[in-house]
Amino acid sequence: MNYNDELLKAAFVVDGRDNLPSHDTKVWAYRDPENLLGAVYHQSLEDYGLASGNAKYHVGPNHISKTGLPGLSYTLFVEKTGNAILANNVEDKTYSQGYKDPEGRDENALYIGVCFGGNFDAPGYRGTQIPTSAQILTAELLWHHMAEIWGWRNLDLHGHYHFGKPTCPGNSLTEVISSIRGVYFDTVLERQKALKALGFYKGTIDGMWGPVSKAALVEFQNSVGIEANGVWNEAVSEKARDAMTVGV
Repeated sequence: MNYNDELLKAAFVVDGRDNLPSHDTKVWAYRDPENLLGAVYHQSLEDYGLASGNAKYHVGPNHISKTGLPGLSYTLFVEKTGNAILANNVEDKTYSQGYKDPEGRDENALYIGVCFGGNFDAPGYRGTQIPTSAQILTAELLWHHMAEIWGWRNLDLHGHYHFGKPTCPGNSLTEVISSIRGVYFDTVLERQKALKALGFYKGTIDGMWGPVSKAALVEFQNSVGIEANGVWNEAVSEKARDAMTVGV
């Protein structure tokens, strides 16, 4: 299967591979598209950025490489119009995530990076914009398009916050991701809201996990008879869902 051609079958996916700035000598390493496990959504953290501007930045000296990258460091870039620009071949192992996943694997070899151009509010970060309605629609449609191509489950969609970047891709896109994934308490904001609704969290719902949040979680764990270690895990999620359904 030619995965690039499959992506381009969607009307909102535009081929930018031959007209975006690229490095004179550097090329991306290869990854096997058959091994891809899902996608990770990002934000560019600059005002409604374009794929061309971000590619120019990544090709020159940047925060990732002093000598520049081979090209735009995402497979796809969603501009404010809602167009998803195919910036690199699916086979190109871009440096989108920059971290190993929880199991220590090379996540850049395993996930498609999708960046949304814009500077969006996030936990602990005040942005200047919100995603356009076209970007929000593309966030949903693009995921379902990719999931159909690869046979992914909705849980295979991630935000960069799943890999250590709480500001990425921002509050609005995090809501889209959480809605698609169908998982309760997937973010710090959701966990704080749940603990507050259950009467344990007295702090501000700000998406920042600190001592007050952890203390509230420990109190909740004690109340429902599970290990009070201050770690949110599936057992906590199950008890929280039960408690919010029937009351503590």
